[in-house]
Amino acid sequence: MIISDPVTDSSEYDEEFRYRVVRELRTVPLEESREALFDALGDQSWRVRKQAIDVLLSAGIGEDILQQLTAFLSDDDNAGLRNAVAELLVRIGGRAVPVLTSYLFDTDHDVRKQVVDILGAIGNREACKALVLALSDSDCNVAAAAAEGLGSISDPDTATMLLQQLENRREPFFSFAALEALGKTGSPGPLPLIIRQLVGQDVLKRAVYECMGRIGGDMEAVELLLEGSISELVSVHQAAICSLAQVLQQLEDSIQVTADRRVKKFLNQGLLEHLINAFKPGNILLNDAVVTILARVADSRGVEVLFRALADNRIASKAERGLQKIGDNAFTAVDEIFSRTEEPAGRAAICSFLGRYGKPYNSATIRLALEDSSAQVRATAAFAAAGMNDPEIPALLIRLLEDEHNIVRDSAINTLQRYAESDAKLISEAAERMLHSTESIQRRSSAALFAALQNGERLSQLLKDEDPSVRETAARTAGKLRFKEGCCYLIPALVDENADVRIAVAETLGYCGDVEAVSPIRLSLKDTDPWVKAAALRSLVQLVGEDALPDLLQCWDSSEEVVQLVCLESFDLIKSMEGVKAVSRDLGQLDGEVLKEAIKLLHRYDFSLLTPWFNYIINHPEWDVRIAGVRACDLLADNERFALLHNALNTEKNDLVMAEIRLMLGWN
Repeated sequence: MIISDPVTDSSEYDEEFRYRVVRELRTVPLEESREALFDALGDQSWRVRKQAIDVLLSAGIGEDILQQLTAFLSDDDNAGLRNAVAELLVRIGGRAVPVLTSYLFDTDHDVRKQVVDILGAIGNREACKALVLALSDSDCNVAAAAAEGLGSISDPDTATMLLQQLENRREPFFSFAALEALGKTGSPGPLPLIIRQLVGQDVLKRAVYECMGRIGGDMEAVELLLEGSISELVSVHQAAICSLAQVLQQLEDSIQVTADRRVKKFLNQGLLEHLINAFKPGNILLNDAVVTILARVADSRGVEVLFRALADNRIASKAERGLQKIGDNAFTAVDEIFSRTEEPAGRAAICSFLGRYGKPYNSATIRLALEDSSAQVRATAAFAAAGMNDPEIPALLIRLLEDEHNIVRDSAINTLQRYAESDAKLISEAAERMLHSTESIQRRSSAALFAALQNGERLSQLLKDEDPSVRETAARTAGKLRFKEGCCYLIPALVDENADVRIAVAETLGYCGDVEAVSPIRLSLKDTDPWVKAAALRSLVQLVGEDALPDLLQCWDSSEEVVQLVCLESFDLIKSMEGVKAVSRDLGQLDGEVLKEAIKLLHRYDFSLLTPWFNYIINHPEWDVRIAGVRACDLLADNERFALLHNALNTEKNDLVMAEIRLMLGWN
């Protein structure tokens, strides 16, 4: 509904009506609608107020209206109006700062507080200057709000003023805000005198310690934080621990050794106990600090915490370094720690660590983990067992081949292949049992073991299995046989009835590296399945390189997308200009991914072959092809590029393409 008089009092109507009235004021000049919009800013409905904000922003707000809007901040009766005006001024941004700054001298401290909050939300350099001015406001709440605003802006240039006001004002409320802001804006260095003084005030200790983490960069900060880290108050010593870890990493190299020596001394004065007790799931900042400190001092009494930290990927690398630094004491304690670790993720993390760094005597832990109740732990232990030269492990891994979880079976198979040479008889017996299993998953798993045992005869048998998935797996694992042996078993399978098997065979023959496979692979280029042809073509290029060019040119004419994509990839690989020219001749017949890749190829190799096609590409029906064309025209002469893109922009409807054109034209 459109009303004829935009300033008609609509307060008696329902919310939806008021909302529509305000929305329709977009079409009314601001000189006529301002009073109605001002009323709407104080409407009881949030939707109406938001709509009024949007209409005012779209209308363009001059300085006179800015003055009027800011004056509404003193309205004591309508909180909705004040909040709407505050949001509007924040969205106006930098243009509102001069008017807002003038209100920093208002006699009403509540108005000054609102102005400061708005300036902090605007956050530009001019707003920052105004907030520095407000730090010295006579009202503590206003000054504290100014400090908070400076903290959210995080301008390093304001740190000096924050320190100065910390000295000038001793109200605890302001000090809390200023310390927090200083912790966001300051930089590491010698500890300021005021910070050393404030740490003596019990009410401010935690805030001072938290601030020190950002600005502390000397031994004095280390000493104060060490004192705080042994406090009996949990909140205080946890804050000190977090900041101590930060400061230790900020120190100059020349005092690192001295700092570590001081930390070690405090371990026996309560710090170690606090570090161990502070490490709990969920608090990443505190946990990170604990691990940082324990890893630096490398005290063997902290190994359990470091092993527990391995389960958190965010701090695992620090924990690993700490455990390695501790050395044998860490590795000898792992059996007992593993048995006490309740969470499966923690036990799995220990196994993973031992798989990379463990000692031979740690195989006892791995053996225990291979029989763990958790599939995650069994699987991780199976992978880790590859690094353990333990004669008891293969038998345990073979038992896992019957595990109900795929991940466990796969891990066991993977590691058993590593033991194939040392335990050939045991593994061969297991593979034979799996070969004759009625379950195809077992027969598939046997293929990997037979490949590791270099048993081509059994792989040949699996290549004739009734289940195509078994034949495919056997084809892929045959590449691990000696070149000629693998090739001779694979070639007959190029005519398998299943396309996935033929793809696997064609791909594996390329890796085998036997030139005797070249002729059979060329025959596969006539396969009815384009994916088989693509796999064969890739393998042919792997085997003969540039000599595959005639085959590539012939396949290029196939018009099968997947085959043509391999041709483009191969022309690039062998750097064939003849192939590039063939692509340029057929560009008008290509679509989709093939056309996009062809554009990139011509752009890289011979831009002159691409130039005649730009009008076709820029007007192509597929938007992503048009984008590829826009990006490729960067090598055109400036006048040609401008004319092409300017014309394209006049007809383009797709937002993404238009954005790409503007970017290329430099119209950001």
